[in-house]
Amino acid sequence: MGRLFHTILGRPQNILSMPVVGEALPTQRPGFTAGDPRPWIPGTLALLQQGGAAALPWTRDRDLLLAPYPAPGDENGLLQELLRSLPDRYPVALYERDTPLVPNLLLPGPAPDGLDFRDPAAGLRAYRSGFRHQGRGGAEACVLLPARRLSLLLRGSSFAAMRPGGGDSLQNRRFLLAALDHQRTLDALSPYLDGGALAPAQRVLVLMPHFDDEVIQCGGAILQALQDGAELAVAWLTDGRKGVSTLSEAQSARVRHEEAEAVMSALGVKLWHFLDAPETRLRRRGPWTGRLAALLREFQPERVHTVWWDDNNADHYEASRVLRKAWPGGMQDVAIAASGLWTPLPGGALLPLAAEQRRRKDEALRAYASQLAEVDYLRVERGLSCYYGRRLPEPGYAEAFLTLPAAEYWRAFRRSGADRRWFIGA
Repeated sequence: MGRLFHTILGRPQNILSMPVVGEALPTQRPGFTAGDPRPWIPGTLALLQQGGAAALPWTRDRDLLLAPYPAPGDENGLLQELLRSLPDRYPVALYERDTPLVPNLLLPGPAPDGLDFRDPAAGLRAYRSGFRHQGRGGAEACVLLPARRLSLLLRGSSFAAMRPGGGDSLQNRRFLLAALDHQRTLDALSPYLDGGALAPAQRVLVLMPHFDDEVIQCGGAILQALQDGAELAVAWLTDGRKGVSTLSEAQSARVRHEEAEAVMSALGVKLWHFLDAPETRLRRRGPWTGRLAALLREFQPERVHTVWWDDNNADHYEASRVLRKAWPGGMQDVAIAASGLWTPLPGGALLPLAAEQRRRKDEALRAYASQLAEVDYLRVERGLSCYYGRRLPEPGYAEAFLTLPAAEYWRAFRRSGADRRWFIGA
């Protein structure tokens, strides 16, 4: 598990791995296994049908294998066994079902316009599309790789990232390393992915990399904590200077600080902190780390909400390294409740969202008008919470949190090997 040496990558702005947007798969005789793919990838299947390549249950005479991305454990082992029986270059496309993935390919798929999703699969497609389109459409995320490389990736082997293709290739180095870290993270976290409810806490700190992350990822948890009478503080690591593409850095930072203060008022939060690291240049070492350490010691939270290290965003990843460096030694039993935005969580505790909580989350998120002009985060958030809600007893919307004592959380971080990824350059 993990890696022995640091992996050095140039600093992206700000997404780690960008999938290719496509309209076809390399097949004339696709076959599927491990369940019915129709609820999850109807758009992909329709594209195949239009090209005269209807998907059938997989047999050895098929020329492409379709399967859901496997959960750690038995699912992973069974798929690896099948992959090892295939020719090295045999194409395999894994799609999202119960286990989210880091995609190298997006294909168009159906999803209702607007924000009302009754079906978790449609919510997932809207979530994937919301980063690219305003208020419409869906996208189906896939990992498309040859059987040999995919087998290595699912084993968490460093050989999966060797001899990658160029930057435009589906097998480019940045994607392969991100996908490899994702698989290792799934393996490291597999003992902790069971569901359950988010337990109350009396002192809650929400630490997020960017303005709006706190609403999208844990706006419901903020509202619930305040309703329960908890003392709650919110802190942001970066300054927002890169968040508004039409403004100068100084203007962007000012607008985003003002929006954040308006959002705190809308949610009823009384205490917040700007740590003001440069956006898209967050590093473990800097004055913001010392300020965070002081905040942790002073506030003494029982639970810290933050973004998990596997999120497909450089600042989101670096947030974990900053938090780990700032973490006081006497707080190993404090709970860390990690959530995801650019890469959904594969499990964890759920917080069901009532209609009033959804309304207030929407209201707060709309106050980040500068960000909604860049990305349809309303649709992203609603689609993601619908997807998380598939694990509720009754279909609905939910936030999800990987919640662990700090000591266990940081052990899993080390086991994943992701802590040995370094970004260099601006």
